[in-house]
Amino acid sequence: MKVEDIVKLLGDFGPYQKRLYFLLCIPTVSIGIQTIMTVFTLGVPNHRCSLPDWDNDTTYAAQGKSHALAINAAFTSPINRTQHDSSCFIYDQKNGTDDEPLYTNTTRTCDSWVYDMQQFGTTVVTEFGWVCDRKMAKSHAQMLLMLGFLLGSVVLVAPSDLATLITLLYSPFMCSAGRKMMFMVSVTLHAVSTISAAFVSSFTSLGLIYCMIGMSCIGVWSNSFVVGVELVGPSNRIWTGIIVEMFWTAGSVIVTVIAYFVRNWRHLQLIGSVPTLLFLAYYWLMPESPRWLISKQRFEEADIIFRHAAKVNKTTLPCNMFSGDMLDKKREEPLWRLFKRPVLVIRSFVLFFNWFVASIGFYGLGLNVANLGGSVYTNLFIAALTEVAGHASCLLLLNRIGRKIFLCTVMILGGSCCTATILPVLYGNGSLNWLTIALALIGQGFVVASFDIIWLYSSELFPTVIRSSALAAANIFARVGGTISPYIASMALVIPGDFGPIVPLIMIGTAMIAAGLAAMVLPETLNHPLPDTTEEACQMQR
Repeated sequence: MKVEDIVKLLGDFGPYQKRLYFLLCIPTVSIGIQTIMTVFTLGVPNHRCSLPDWDNDTTYAAQGKSHALAINAAFTSPINRTQHDSSCFIYDQKNGTDDEPLYTNTTRTCDSWVYDMQQFGTTVVTEFGWVCDRKMAKSHAQMLLMLGFLLGSVVLVAPSDLATLITLLYSPFMCSAGRKMMFMVSVTLHAVSTISAAFVSSFTSLGLIYCMIGMSCIGVWSNSFVVGVELVGPSNRIWTGIIVEMFWTAGSVIVTVIAYFVRNWRHLQLIGSVPTLLFLAYYWLMPESPRWLISKQRFEEADIIFRHAAKVNKTTLPCNMFSGDMLDKKREEPLWRLFKRPVLVIRSFVLFFNWFVASIGFYGLGLNVANLGGSVYTNLFIAALTEVAGHASCLLLLNRIGRKIFLCTVMILGGSCCTATILPVLYGNGSLNWLTIALALIGQGFVVASFDIIWLYSSELFPTVIRSSALAAANIFARVGGTISPYIASMALVIPGDFGPIVPLIMIGTAMIAAGLAAMVLPETLNHPLPDTTEEACQMQR
């Protein structure tokens, strides 16, 4: 009896599968919390050089008339009376009275700053002085977090899930470890690293911790998701793959609410991380993967899990279920076989490009939300609503209008929204900043939908004999996109003026439009059988 036959006997989505699925969706909330938390912990508030002649120059706004005059004098040319950038440079001071210091017409870089605490409070940036010539430290830290996602895909995800492309990179321990063990390793690393992040004292320690957090996030998500959905019947797998993403969105909302009330980054990091210790209880709550147990011929343990599920679902299973080739293994071919078929080469690179762009858009737009202007808390809350709308649209439309049309539409519309942000800047004179924010957040909703679609669409386009290896390659392209996304978001800090915040949007939007247009060469898969061989895949028509 095949495992799929046992699932049919249990019921496609009975009480046991529902409990297990939602139990294993909960850790995804923490992944959303830790990813979006960097928007607040690495927030860059407005700042200016501190006045060397004022001992109590501790507030960004002027404390009185004399303080206002001193600020104006320090950042205004004594010759042409023009203002200059007060965030990194201050005019050299020359002898004057205590009440009225005098400044030369030459500037120097400052070594201490006064920050506007109204939006963020204390952050890593304000504590470590990551501004001016050190402003790229924020992007480096976020890059290391995303690099952790890439490394975690190799180190903490079971080989059977990332498949033959990277199997050789695993140690014998990784190959013999079950999904439950890898989940517990990931959860332990997640709890330790997220809590430790609240106590770092340097860029080196923070970067190392962030990399560990990224590794643990992808390990927790991948291993819990596989166990949660592998006993779900085919008729429910699409929506279970999308609903789990809403838990990530819930995490982003939770951390936004907490950050609104907790403006100290160390306290915020602790509050968002200490609850991860509860996930250690999953050692007693989470079963091992029955498919993995069967692959290791540990039939008695698998039988106990299946019969417990049958008892909860009030169904019965036959006495002798474990006979023959239960896993229905199919012959796998190496990924390089794709390159023998030009049509598959083009199709693969289009899909890989879409994965790459979807990841850049998802993380780049999320990290750029603090640079849009307005309240970062309001922006993130609205972004969460657009994400929910994106997920819901996939649930409603994927099986109605098809994968190809839907993917092309959301990519092109999302890219158009992002690139259209240039119009309010050109013609609004600052009065239409709300429109810039609205277009960016709507674009984020579209890119979320594209991520949902590309997972399903790719699995239906690649033939069975190379599907797992091709999806592993696509996943790596996505992680590379996520790794460079902080640098795209940081363009808002590098480019001065009103155009700074929209440069990342234009870059991401242009890439999304290109990806959507490229996807037009792909064939539709709705209501078509999955291709098993490369020949069948080549015969799929646009």
